[in-house]
Amino acid sequence: MPEKLRGICGSLLIALGVTQLYSFVSAMVGYFSAEKDSFTFVWNYWMLLIFGLALFIVGFGLIKREKLRLVSIILISCFALFQAFSVYYYQLRIFAKLEYAQPFEWSGTLLVISSILVLIALLIGPKFSLKEGSEDQSWKNKWRYAAGFFAIIGAVTAIFAAVTIFKQLHSDSIKEGYLFTTSLDAYFACFVAVIFLTVPVLAWRKVSLLLIGILMGAAFILLTNYLSVTNWIDFAKENLSITFGSNERQVFGMQFLMGASAFLSSIFAYIAKKSSK
Repeated sequence: MPEKLRGICGSLLIALGVTQLYSFVSAMVGYFSAEKDSFTFVWNYWMLLIFGLALFIVGFGLIKREKLRLVSIILISCFALFQAFSVYYYQLRIFAKLEYAQPFEWSGTLLVISSILVLIALLIGPKFSLKEGSEDQSWKNKWRYAAGFFAIIGAVTAIFAAVTIFKQLHSDSIKEGYLFTTSLDAYFACFVAVIFLTVPVLAWRKVSLLLIGILMGAAFILLTNYLSVTNWIDFAKENLSITFGSNERQVFGMQFLMGASAFLSSIFAYIAKKSSK
């Protein structure tokens, strides 16, 4: 299996692991911040932690070693089955019993699709021929700089988003509060800002598949959260007569920009990754 393709697959496993670790942390925050007996910590939350750690560790190992390919295939297959089961059991099965349609959470379905794509890449990867690493790869530098450029845009947006959220959550003078946005969003924006700022520093010399995997995972989280929140806003306006303030819409817009910047930066970084000699 070509080293670059193996590295990208490992990086994508890390990205999937990041999504699961974020979901677990989100569940933990919800559990400890909820009123007594109002939040049930179900078994699949622990599966999020297990899969998150496993995908992250195996993904990092796959970047380094070819021999973890079989382990990666087994792990990603189990993960795809778990996500498919979760989509059916916690969404499709319940939605079929509802009298009126509610917004569909696409994150689980997109995780299934992403897992299958990574699985296919791992299965057919050895069939690709390995190109000589001695060929001129200087053309990839512009993609590396592009990755750094979008990372800087994402970093600025993430910092501004974190400041905006913290200011709102700790202010009594602003009347419009948040309905969806929590302190976790602010802390996550701070975390993403650190990753964003690290990418352009490293992009000046090389591409770190570990960091890009984390960044791609953040992109998935931010973009799917934006999609979910947008659907719920439309649902609330049409069925519950709930309106949202412009300040929270501003946060949603910044999260979308962060997600788009992270996605583009990751894609450009994958293109810029040079094959080993």
